[in-house]
Amino acid sequence: TFTREAFQIKSRTETNFFLQGGFFMWNVEDGVHILRNKGFKITAQRISILKLLHGRKDHPSAEITYQELKKDFPTISYATIYGTAQVLAETGLVQILSIDEKKILIDSNPTPHAHFRCSCCGKVEDVFVPSSVFQTLQQGASSQNTINATQIYFHGTCASCSAQATAV
Repeated sequence: TFTREAFQIKSRTETNFFLQGGFFMWNVEDGVHILRNKGFKITAQRISILKLLHGRKDHPSAEITYQELKKDFPTISYATIYGTAQVLAETGLVQILSIDEKKILIDSNPTPHAHFRCSCCGKVEDVFVPSSVFQTLQQGASSQNTINATQIYFHGTCASCSAQATAV
């Protein structure tokens, strides 16, 4: 079972992630090291995607990622962004979120946590829940299944949109 505590112990010895305000951070050097150790080719585009995602607390879509990178890489494609996001997810550096039915989002915090999406403005925020919640959900999935990932999504109205609605 993947727990925050197990991740901290594993991370200290393998990848130098560290906890900062409830957010696990990795640096670009860590990302390159992990990709190389897993046998992935290190390209300028992959490094620039790592740099773009490093330390972000928002959840950029492939479209936002493309827009932010195309000025430095005019030939970058959505296929490269999607492919790199998948590679980064497979190596445990990011999570790919499907909380929005129209697009995927990339979360640079790879540790188990939930997400809240505002139905009005579309903003996505991290929601930290005890690791025991994830363990309970995984145990309830059946002993015959292998759980590779667990996502918890909340949908509703954020405080800002609620305040705007009551002010009208």
